[in-house]
Parts: sequence; structure tokens; C-alpha cells
Amino acid sequence: MKPHAGKCRKFWKYELKDGEVTDKQLIEVGKEQSFSQSGEVLEKLLPMDIFVTTGMGDRLREKLRNIGVHVMVTAEIEPEQFICSLISTK
Repeated sequence: MKPHAGKCRKFWKYELKDGEVTDKQLIEVGKEQSFSQSGEVLEKLLPMDIFVTTGMGDRLREKLRNIGVHVMVTAEIEPEQFICSLISTK
């Protein structure tokens, strides 16, 4: 079974400006705050423009889309690698 964002309890939040990482923060929540339980984790992640994951259900994808968050699904499991590739394509 492929892991997905709904059950995730640890998130890396990056802030980028002019192609550079200006801030990086690990956000951890309890199981009861995960997207699949109460969804309280969203409050800790906002504001955000892009949500990157290896898997996500349709309901969460729609919820994020409705608040203006672009969802990117990737096979990359290393956040640093993904951020570097994202920056290099800009």
C-alpha cells in the first residue's frame, strides 16, 4: 500500500523566494490531527501555495484545490531532491 497525505503526521514546509529556500520547518501532528482524522493539520500548514506528496485521495485534493493550493504528486520521496529539481526548472 502506497503512503498518502491523509495519514501523514510529519510535513516539511519550505518557503522559497527568488529561487532560494528562505525557511524550512518540520511540522509534526498527532494522529488525531491528521487529514484523515480531523484535518486540523491544515491550519498548521497554511498559508501555502503548493502541496507536494507521493499520494493523495480525491477528497483531500479537492479540498486543497478549493482553497487555492496547487497539488503536485511525485514519485520523489526526498523533499530536498524535489525542492532542488523544482528550483532548477524555474
